[in-house]
Amino acid sequence: MLASFLQSLLLVTFLVSGVAKLFGLEDFMKTFEQLEIQTPLVRLLAPMVMLLEIIAAILLIMPQTQMYAYVIVIFLLACFSWSVYRAYRRQLKVACNCFGNLQQETFGWNTVLRIALLLTVAVYLIATGTTVDWLTYPIEEILYALVGSVSVLIIYMMLPYAIFGRVEDRYRSEWT
Repeated sequence: MLASFLQSLLLVTFLVSGVAKLFGLEDFMKTFEQLEIQTPLVRLLAPMVMLLEIIAAILLIMPQTQMYAYVIVIFLLACFSWSVYRAYRRQLKVACNCFGNLQQETFGWNTVLRIALLLTVAVYLIATGTTVDWLTYPIEEILYALVGSVSVLIIYMMLPYAIFGRVEDRYRSEWT
């Protein structure tokens, strides 16, 4: 039961994130530019991230492809971590666009906490080796898992504010 809930949380998170980036691709590309990544790479990387998020979400549906999804999720989280680290080291103010235009914020401790939470979920699912066969679940249970995941996603998006407050509003530097 816990595995199916955590897996649905990853599925909803990466699906919402990928689709939101699809509709806000220009803004997401600005994130790469703010990270001082060369323009030709931006045109390649931004759609690739969006596509990988959507692919990971889709791969989470079938038990035969879930480990591939976890590899993609870990890869994406490593890339996100590198981006936050780069912004920190260069003291860059970078618009996150983590969920496209759904949430406006800059990289900072809020972003670090979100990456850590998703990484914890992914590592737990990999370590337990649990697979979930969503196609065998009754539709009601799938809907309950999805509604619960959307609710947790909203909490996930708001959690850093509850823990850290809106760091970006209090300080000019997100890293203090």
